[in-house]
Amino acid sequence: MNFLISGLRWKPSRDTAVAAVSYVLVVCGLYLAFQVFTTARVAVNFITFGPVTLALLGVGLPVIYTVLVRKQPLSDIGLTAQQLVPSLLLGLLLGWDTYRHTLGPLGIVFSSEQVPLIGMSLMVGLFEAIFFRGWLQLRFEEAFGTVPGLLLAAGCYCLYHVGYGMTMAEMAPLFFYGLTFGAMFRLTRNVAVCWPAYTPVGGLFTTLSDGLTVPFEATYGFVLTLALMVAIIAVPARLAHISHRRRVSLAG
Repeated sequence: MNFLISGLRWKPSRDTAVAAVSYVLVVCGLYLAFQVFTTARVAVNFITFGPVTLALLGVGLPVIYTVLVRKQPLSDIGLTAQQLVPSLLLGLLLGWDTYRHTLGPLGIVFSSEQVPLIGMSLMVGLFEAIFFRGWLQLRFEEAFGTVPGLLLAAGCYCLYHVGYGMTMAEMAPLFFYGLTFGAMFRLTRNVAVCWPAYTPVGGLFTTLSDGLTVPFEATYGFVLTLALMVAIIAVPARLAHISHRRRVSLAG
């Protein structure tokens, strides 16, 4: 109880507001992609879903705001080499345990048919790890404390699926998944706990269980969106590093 009480705070800031606005933009982007354009309009649906919403809004906005506006390192959103090895090992163990209890019993024989679904799971998984764990959860934690931050991020994770067209009944269990993902991330504050193993395995199970099929050609779009995410992470970080070296050189 003392931990819970001492962990509470009320310090909302501009960062909290930016995080909240970014969440609304992501949900609106998904809703536009899947409820307005729908999968019947493949090209505009994918562009709105992948490059625009997941890459630019979900990854780009947190990265650019953190590095270029707040002048903070990427570790502030969980992208760091610190605790990398234990995070990867924990993520692999969690991913294997998830596979053993979900995909394993399905007895799926993996083939080229699953390749695009794997690509999509990796793409969405990276977005979710950065946006919900490293970005929203840590911003809410700074504003309200550890436990409220975890609860708020889990609630956002649950409700953002409305953009995919899920009902409240379908979304309810996702709150507890969000709590689990968030708690595991909080152990090391490194997104490698959730990606590339833990979260994508769960996402792949969901898509396969729902009977979703995606043409193999979609794999190229998922891979390109992943590459865009990596570039969005790398370029601002590199620019910030160059700027820092110049300031140090001028000061010297």
